[in-house]
Amino acid sequence: MTRDRRQFVARGGFTLLELIVALAMVAILATGLYASLRIAFRAQSSTERALEPSRTAELALGFISADLRNALPPGGVLAGSFIGTNGTGDQGQDADDVTFYGAGDAPEHVSGNGEIKSLELTVVTPDGGGAPQLVRRVTSNLLSQIVVDPDEQVICRDVAGFNLRYFDGTQWLDDWDSSQQENAIPAAVEVTLELNRPGAEDGQTPRTLRYVRVIRLSCSTASSDTGLTVGGTP
Repeated sequence: MTRDRRQFVARGGFTLLELIVALAMVAILATGLYASLRIAFRAQSSTERALEPSRTAELALGFISADLRNALPPGGVLAGSFIGTNGTGDQGQDADDVTFYGAGDAPEHVSGNGEIKSLELTVVTPDGGGAPQLVRRVTSNLLSQIVVDPDEQVICRDVAGFNLRYFDGTQWLDDWDSSQQENAIPAAVEVTLELNRPGAEDGQTPRTLRYVRVIRLSCSTASSDTGLTVGGTP
């Protein structure tokens, strides 16, 4: 092998110094890429955390709105009273309860599924303690000869408050009893839902978020709703 040929073969590989430099450059690039990805994932997590309460409240208020819009005035065998009770929970928070009849959704049962159902929206504390939950109870077989346990669905958790007000066409009331209102259901219901959520950043103080929606009842026989505004005050 000639001298020029040996030099060409020797120059075809990498020296140890060149390998160390290359590895160092790869490490620097990997560190920069990791830092960029970490920032991106933290931003995504922060965004999801910020949006979660609004999504939860929107879903919960959607369930409540659908049920209340289908509420029926008392009358006949199946449609009973509309009862709204102003209440306070174990932790001193608003924990109202409302029971009414309407054409809401419910799980199917072999024993019977009526079009008109008994519905209840209330706040409960799970057995063994824990954060209060907003639940929806539905009884779909109102003609059963035996006592039927209602289907219970958790609408949302970590509830800091659940308050309802009822518009009779003139003023807002904290309670409603259709038997005292000429068997009428409210013209509208103002729903205030408060949720407890962690701070925006780890270690920050938990926060309470408040969501309000006014729902008009389609089958209301209450007096004129003149003066009803979106904000829920006449």
